[in-house]
Amino acid sequence: MPEANYDFESVEVRGFARRFSLDLFRVVFLLLSGVLKSLSIIRNFRPDVVVGLGGYVCVPVAAASFLRGVPVLLHEQNATPGLANRLLAKRAKAVAISYSSSKKYFSGAKRVFLTGNPVRKEITRPPGKDYNEFGLDPARKTIFIFGGSRGAQRINQAAIEAYLLFRDCKNLQIIHSTGMMNFEHVTDAVAGLKHQSDQIIYHCYSYLDQIGLAYSVADLVICRAGATTLAEVTTLGKPSVLIPYPYATDDHQRKNAEALRNSGAATLISDEELNGQTLYEEAARIVFDDDLLNEMSAAARNLGRPNAARELADLVIGIAKSKNNPTNV
Repeated sequence: MPEANYDFESVEVRGFARRFSLDLFRVVFLLLSGVLKSLSIIRNFRPDVVVGLGGYVCVPVAAASFLRGVPVLLHEQNATPGLANRLLAKRAKAVAISYSSSKKYFSGAKRVFLTGNPVRKEITRPPGKDYNEFGLDPARKTIFIFGGSRGAQRINQAAIEAYLLFRDCKNLQIIHSTGMMNFEHVTDAVAGLKHQSDQIIYHCYSYLDQIGLAYSVADLVICRAGATTLAEVTTLGKPSVLIPYPYATDDHQRKNAEALRNSGAATLISDEELNGQTLYEEAARIVFDDDLLNEMSAAARNLGRPNAARELADLVIGIAKSKNNPTNV
């Protein structure tokens, strides 16, 4: 690969609507112009391999790569692949998947490898359990609640309602990361509910720069079911209660959550069924049952792929080295 610095290049593209509309013509125009621009980028950059991480933005770049004879590696983060990866898979040199159950969707692909989804080192290698970082008691069970970097209003509201039910739990503590937008609302609401007689330890944060530390002390994680989040909880072997985001494309978060639930690593509460009562009942059922926690933790670790980044990098390097020999990947 050329030893030079390159500026970031972008390609304008829009997703296909699932039904016919006049906007479809603009989408097709952007797709074709995106392919032309991608051809120019590839001609100038001269890559040995192109990596597509799914989504409609990958389509023009992958199509241009096929036209230029550049091998393409696709990576699918979710349990059920999106339309883009399904369409591109037959022409790709290889497909890397995060769940073994995804392989059936790529029957026409040349090669399919189970690599998992890469997880940041600061997640997998935190300094160690530090209960003092959060003002926690090592003797208590710990629940970590979060909804992603921006938070999740439904999860936050359910956590507020559940506080009333958790308040007398003297052997429990909660770390709650609300997201910046909901932090003030959650802290004000919980402050209005607190009594001096409350037994639970509850700490609220707008955002955690070192989320790995929160994972490390958590006995149970309550969160959405995005691909990166689930890669983290499985790599770390954390039991989880998953609340899939209901408006994700193709309902892929629910399918991700079902993959963990079916393996015994997690339980699932639908967004429409989520409230303080359902959150409390499911969390309390799990977090105070050591046998169940151990079973779910083992199941999560069985799904985790702690070496995903290395395996994916090895695939990319292998394809780049063998681009002129299609039988060796």
